[in-house]
Amino acid sequence: MLIDFIINFCILFTFAILTYIPFQNKLNVYIPSSKYTPFILGLLSGLTGCLLMLTAINITDVVIMDGRMAVIALSGVLGGPFAPIISGIIIGVFRLFMYGYSTSALIAGSSTIIVGLVIGVCSWKKTMTFQNVPYFFGYSIIQTSIVLGFLGSWKFETSLAIISFIIFSIVSFSIIFITLKQLSSLFEKIKHIEEISVTDYLTGLYNNRKFQEHTQNLIAKNEIFSLLLLDIDYFKKVNDTYGHPVGDEVLKELALRMKDTSKPFGGIVSRNGGEEFSILLPNTTDEKALEVSDLVRQSIEKKLFQISTGEKLDITTSGGISTFPQDAVTTHELYKLADEALYLAKTSGRNKVVHINQNILV
Repeated sequence: MLIDFIINFCILFTFAILTYIPFQNKLNVYIPSSKYTPFILGLLSGLTGCLLMLTAINITDVVIMDGRMAVIALSGVLGGPFAPIISGIIIGVFRLFMYGYSTSALIAGSSTIIVGLVIGVCSWKKTMTFQNVPYFFGYSIIQTSIVLGFLGSWKFETSLAIISFIIFSIVSFSIIFITLKQLSSLFEKIKHIEEISVTDYLTGLYNNRKFQEHTQNLIAKNEIFSLLLLDIDYFKKVNDTYGHPVGDEVLKELALRMKDTSKPFGGIVSRNGGEEFSILLPNTTDEKALEVSDLVRQSIEKKLFQISTGEKLDITTSGGISTFPQDAVTTHELYKLADEALYLAKTSGRNKVVHINQNILV
């Protein structure tokens, strides 16, 4: 019997790991469409439940014990309300005809279907999570224990079997539950580390590394796009007068305005260092780039920056633009030309945007 318990648990554990990682998109495994996830998980859970029954522990000729309830409960966490309903129906129907149709099979199969339906309907109102799944699982164990007792006529041997079933179910579910929670925590930390590696710590914008990656991707598509470099005018004076904490406040607010203004145009905003920012504008010609860039400039100029001292600062920016592929075809050259245009904007009066190709400004 111990070997049967171990085999059943191993199948259950394998199911949990192999469904959790890809369907929670923790390792960026390709799933055709998220809308199919509940149905795929419901089907996989149902087939796993059938496999668990084929390796189940026999209590009597008509009563078997396995980990199918854990599968149904976990499918609800991973796949939402539809998954436990589908898995419950598949497992219940399989149980109905597993040893040939009988009254006991009908009761056991119907009970499994009911468990799946109840968990599915309840999770529609209260989304299943790692925090509340033990309650759903507890319900399934209680109902199944009652059914086992009824089918076994509440004999002493049946009571011992029910106790064994409860212990096996709780222990196996707890091990899987703790493992999945630890995996979830680990993957969240990895995700956070990945975000930090491509994000500017202060503004939340992309950093220079991610800027390079986005630029290379746009070049690889071989479609027109423009690069805008923006620099805050006289930012050193802000830091010298009010201190770096206030300077940081200005940078954060500036980042928000840049994102909000460029978002309708697909702008990809990065902080390339210090007070220098960039915006990649996909599918944008030089004329359109000038138009969008000036909207960004105006969003910064027209509204004063409220700082923690209670004062309001007048902040302006200068910008330089280059366009792919008419001006350059490499990241380095695009950046160099945009930087040259930025220099022209600064030396010709600041608070303006210049395009390197046309040597025009707004």
